[in-house]
Amino acid sequence: MGSSELIRWGAIGFMMAGLTWLVLGLAAVLGILQAIPGREDIALLAVALLLTAAGLAGLHTMQRGYYGLLGQAGFYLALVAIAGRILGIVVYAAGSSALEGISFPATAGMLVGFVFYGVATLRAGVLPRWYGLVLIVSMPVSLLVPTYHGTVLFGLFLVVVGFGLWSRREAATEQPSRVR
Repeated sequence: MGSSELIRWGAIGFMMAGLTWLVLGLAAVLGILQAIPGREDIALLAVALLLTAAGLAGLHTMQRGYYGLLGQAGFYLALVAIAGRILGIVVYAAGSSALEGISFPATAGMLVGFVFYGVATLRAGVLPRWYGLVLIVSMPVSLLVPTYHGTVLFGLFLVVVGFGLWSRREAATEQPSRVR
C-alpha cells in the first residue's frame, strides 16, 4: 500500500471517527443510550478510538519525515493512549473492573499526545497551520466542555481534519496539466 493510499485511508478514518464521536455524543446528550439495554456506548467508543488511530496514522504518513522527535513522541503517545483506552474497554466489557483506572491516564495521554502532535504539525509546515491548531485545541476544549457535549465537539474537530486531509491528499496527487 502506497503513501497516498495510507493518507486516503487516514482521512477516511478521521471522518468516520468524527461521525462516530458525534453519534456517541449526540446519543448520550439526547438520552438515547440510556434507553437502549446493553453496552452499545462501549462498542461505539471502541470504534471511535480505532478510527481515530487510523486517522492519526494517515496524518503521520503525510508528514513523518518533517516533524522530528516531538511529532514522533506525540504520535506514538496518542496511539499508546488510544490502545490503553481500548484495553480498558475490553476489560470492562469482559466484566472486570481491574483496569477501570486506566481511563483517566489514557485520556491524559491522548491529550498530551494530540497537543505535542499539533505543535509538531505547526512546526513541520507540511500542512496549513489550522491542522496543527485543531489538533492542539481539540482535546483540551472537548474535555472542558461539560459531559458529552465535548464528545460532539471532538467529533466535529475530527471530521474537519479528516475532510481537510482528504482534500489535501487529492491536491497532492493531481497531475499538473501541460501548457502548450
